[in-house]
Amino acid sequence: MNNVEIAVEGRLDKVFADYPLTPRLEMLKIEFKRSLIKDANTKVENGDDAATAVEEAFQDFGDLRHQINEVLFSENN
Repeated sequence: MNNVEIAVEGRLDKVFADYPLTPRLEMLKIEFKRSLIKDANTKVENGDDAATAVEEAFQDFGDLRHQINEVLFSENN
């Protein structure tokens, strides 16, 4: 794993620690991770350092908790 992957995974682990890890949330986490790593790696290729690239990728992605809550709400209905 490179620095981008480690940073993305660490931040996602912190966000998802507040939620029960259901199969749907596990898949959502994998999708988030894939997308965030791709975006951050593109930013690194364009000259950003890894920390800045990861921060910007998370900002670009939007509100993770909102998306997680939508999945949880849809699972409970």
